[in-house]
Amino acid sequence: MTLASLLTLPTSSQAQQKEVRWGQWKGTEVGEKFMSELKAAFEKDNPGIKLVPVDAPFTGFHDRAIVQHQAKKLPDVLMVQVDWVAEFADLGMIDALDERIAKEPKEFWDNIPKTFHQAWRGKQFYLPVESGAVALFWNTDLFKAAGLSGPPKTWDEFAEMARKLTNPDKRQFAITGTLQGEPPTNMTYEIYPLMLQAGAKLIDATTNKAVFNSPEGVAAVEWYVERINKDKISVPGVLSNGEKEKRANFASGNVAMMLEGPWGIAIQKQLNPKLNYEIAPLPTGKAAGTMVRGSLNTLSSQAQDKEAAWAFISWMSGPRGIEMWAKGTGAFPARTDVANQDWFKERKEFQAFVTQMGRSNAESPFLVMPNAVQMNKIMTTEVQNVVQGKKSAKQALDDAAAEWTKILASAK
Repeated sequence: MTLASLLTLPTSSQAQQKEVRWGQWKGTEVGEKFMSELKAAFEKDNPGIKLVPVDAPFTGFHDRAIVQHQAKKLPDVLMVQVDWVAEFADLGMIDALDERIAKEPKEFWDNIPKTFHQAWRGKQFYLPVESGAVALFWNTDLFKAAGLSGPPKTWDEFAEMARKLTNPDKRQFAITGTLQGEPPTNMTYEIYPLMLQAGAKLIDATTNKAVFNSPEGVAAVEWYVERINKDKISVPGVLSNGEKEKRANFASGNVAMMLEGPWGIAIQKQLNPKLNYEIAPLPTGKAAGTMVRGSLNTLSSQAQDKEAAWAFISWMSGPRGIEMWAKGTGAFPARTDVANQDWFKERKEFQAFVTQMGRSNAESPFLVMPNAVQMNKIMTTEVQNVVQGKKSAKQALDDAAAEWTKILASAK
């Protein structure tokens, strides 16, 4: 063999190196610098594996993943929302992880929060990267200017303060009402928590039927629509405002409050690191209530090397990955052994979420909903109908409940 040909041969380390493509939407939220640090840390702990983060916008991520599956071009590891797990599992997009989890040390699984032990059809299809519940972000400068010393603690206080914080002439509003159809996760922030706070339930597990069209659920939607239409506390364009608009408006400093999860801390740091705000538990109605969400990693059924992909998933959801992710992004750690560490307990901005998740009616029903994305879209459309005066809150919720119950029955 010639010297030239010898020089072109791959080294043994290059030949043996495996690659894991990680499809996710977090790159722009947490910043390129941190993602590079995360990649370097994983590759140092797993020297035979190269991590390739593949970033795509969150809006449309769900639909793009289905198209990639159909084209047989899914990444090896796919980040998902809680709403997508059951649907993606039934489509054959993701593999069950039970056998792999069983081979891990007992403490690996025991420290995953119980919320994320919810299985679909008796199998575990995901591991969490970050967790958290919806709480209230409030702009301390705007509250002070309005003569308000702290955030609202009840629905009545919220309504009263919201009116004081709204001044359309100055383009200042209390909130950004988000009823945009895409992403359908918008229901998570304003509508579902209100229903729980009113004392309603979303689904009756015994009968496998939607029950949010109860008097309590109707009262929650009526209260919300009154704030939007009568008090006009929201940035105009409620039907077209989504998560992106909500976060940008709050970052501008002209919107006083935002219903958001701990993942919003990193987003606000990117948008406006000088913004003065604090975080409080959601105001309560008849009860406390919030939605628990999280970003999850799944093993693609099309992964090129499933052992390498699992190495990343288990590292990312293990104590090393979760601690690094939480410290670097401001996320709520999805492991109890990390959340119990002193550095996290000292972070003031997280304590509202700790309180919120410990209260009654902190729920994550999406993980066992057969087609949560479609169900959320149905709810969005019907709440839009109420805001536009096309239907009463009772009629809209009756219609939504009937559609939900059909979906639940078909997937039983």
